Amino acid sequence: MADIPGLIDGASEGVGLGHDFLRHIERTKILIHVIDVSGIEGRDPIEDYEKINAELAKYSEKLSRKQQIVAANKIDLLGDSDNLERLMDYMAAHGVEVYPICAMTGEGMDKLLERVWTMLEEYVEEPDETTEEVVYKAQNKPDFEVKRDDDGAFVITGARIENLVAMTNFDDDQSLRRFQRIWRYMELDKLLQEHGIQDGNTVRIYSMEFEYHK
Repeated sequence: MADIPGLIDGASEGVGLGHDFLRHIERTKILIHVIDVSGIEGRDPIEDYEKINAELAKYSEKLSRKQQIVAANKIDLLGDSDNLERLMDYMAAHGVEVYPICAMTGEGMDKLLERVWTMLEEYVEEPDETTEEVVYKAQNKPDFEVKRDDDGAFVITGARIENLVAMTNFDDDQSLRRFQRIWRYMELDKLLQEHGIQDGNTVRIYSMEFEYHK
């Protein structure tokens, strides 16, 4: 996963850190456009979307073909603005899915993440037309790690898993099932077992703590 700040005009030509950001995007499987629909800064969400996609297309045709969805952010600040309605009509006409969210409160995030998970499960790598043979190597260093705390608890740290915990409502069955699916996808059971975890041991992630059972 790559968290890329907003691209500016000329990013495809190297303006700012454009090339660095675009190279990161090339390694992702899907693109989630987080677009401000509040209108409080006088920005037009459709114009923002079109500008970003124009920069993607200028940099790489393959990049412009990546599957995309839109997260329409700051819906709590819409007021009388029709930005969200216009954006959804525009995206519907272009076959792009839109998920209204409020990143600050978490509203709409469950539906967005559920859809992202489904897209990742269904993802098929596009063939590289310029390379005859492609060798895929697993990363040696995962984006999370396990340490043993002074009280014996197994502590998992890392932005990805901590963000997942922060955005999960563990009192909601659907949210809990989504968390369990992503947990399996990240192979955290295997990682904990490699560190010697036993049934009944405590696992701690961000603000959550639970008793481990296979």
